[in-house]
Amino acid sequence: MKITAALESDSGMFIMEELDLEDPRNDEVLVKVAACGVCHTDMVMRGRHYLLGHETSGTVVKSGKKVRAFKPGDRVVVAYTYCGKCSACKDDRTYECDCIHHFFGGERPDGSTPFSLSGRQVFPLMRQGGFSTYTVCHEKALTRAVGALDLKSLAPVGCGVMTGAGSVMNYLKPEKGKPLAVFGTGAVGLSAVLAAGICGCNPVIAVDKISTRLSMACEFGATHCINTGEVEDIAASVRDICGGIDYGFDTSGNRLLLESLRPALNKGGKACGVGIGGSINFSNKERNDGKTWGSPDTGWSVPQKFIPYLLSLQEEGKFPFEKMIHFYPFNQINQAFKDAEEGRTIKPVLVME
Repeated sequence: MKITAALESDSGMFIMEELDLEDPRNDEVLVKVAACGVCHTDMVMRGRHYLLGHETSGTVVKSGKKVRAFKPGDRVVVAYTYCGKCSACKDDRTYECDCIHHFFGGERPDGSTPFSLSGRQVFPLMRQGGFSTYTVCHEKALTRAVGALDLKSLAPVGCGVMTGAGSVMNYLKPEKGKPLAVFGTGAVGLSAVLAAGICGCNPVIAVDKISTRLSMACEFGATHCINTGEVEDIAASVRDICGGIDYGFDTSGNRLLLESLRPALNKGGKACGVGIGGSINFSNKERNDGKTWGSPDTGWSVPQKFIPYLLSLQEEGKFPFEKMIHFYPFNQINQAFKDAEEGRTIKPVLVME
């Protein structure tokens, strides 16, 4: 079938192209895309000739012959693809699937892709390719969308929202009443702020340089905000609030923030990060003090379990992630990227209709 997709031109701008999309194979599903979020990973992966977009929501149009869990008309959220067969998947650690990095590049196991342009294969990032009007995904990437929230608002749940909340709930697992700080309050960080509040952390400290994000963090339950453009010593500012944090989460990969998190962390403190290109290597003394660092891919989330849980929290009014979304028509994709890169929008979501 013919579909419309946004591909990068030689100038780096997105243009709308007519692609060919194959029918789903036995273990795949054809999805009509309702919306797709713009994620920081999409920004990092520009210039590599992928069909980007991996925060997709939509409606099932057709299922492969061996697909039993989904039927036409089902509302779905698309997350990462996993094989379901390796030891990690069988142990319910799908986020550590042996094939996850292979799937990241958009290839099926045989190296093919359902998308093509004038006979040339086009590889969809993470086997999604959500910047399109239709996509074909592996059934393992899909989660049925529950609750009353409109379908277009569900798009970012499958990556940014899940990763931020999961890093707190599934990896850090903070003790109630203990201090936690989030460094970088984009969509991932704000989702972490919401999760920290649900876990009962106190205080919850948000650290960023963009005032609109910090305002949203306060609305989402942060008890304290630190604007990095207004303080000389970020770690000292954290310690002034609570004497030090027991849990830290970095979403930025920014060296300044990482080196500020480090001394702000108490002995026995647990920290993690998902920012591309940044991590903390603790010294022997810090490790002897019990400080730990991890990089929980996708927030250690199993989508088919964690996404319904987050949506149930949203229905209860405890996880209003939809407040950080700004919608753009699909043909305004370049503006959406520009606004995200310049900090004017927290979570851009492209709407296909």
